[in-house]
Amino acid sequence: MAETTHVPLRDLVTFLFSKNAGPYLVTFDILFRSRDAYQKAKKSGVFTAETFARLYKVPLEKVVSVYEYDAADMIKFTMIRDVSSSDFGDRSVFGAQQWAPLLDLPVPV
Repeated sequence: MAETTHVPLRDLVTFLFSKNAGPYLVTFDILFRSRDAYQKAKKSGVFTAETFARLYKVPLEKVVSVYEYDAADMIKFTMIRDVSSSDFGDRSVFGAQQWAPLLDLPVPV
């Protein structure tokens, strides 16, 4: 049986982005380099609410959606923010600094 190779997500994408989706949500866009990279990632089973909850160290119920958008070779997910945008203790008012943990996510290809 062939051994599965894993690559960090950073090697499969051209664009990782996070942003507010209102004051209480942050949404993430993962845009893949190619249709092939997207299809492999999509079939890998890695991009689940469970994976994102574990990666961001939040309860599963905080991940409110995971969406695969075939027309753009993109996976999008949305989470409830721990602290609402611009509230006391908020470290990323626009939600734009939340994507970094995705960089090293191992994806089987």
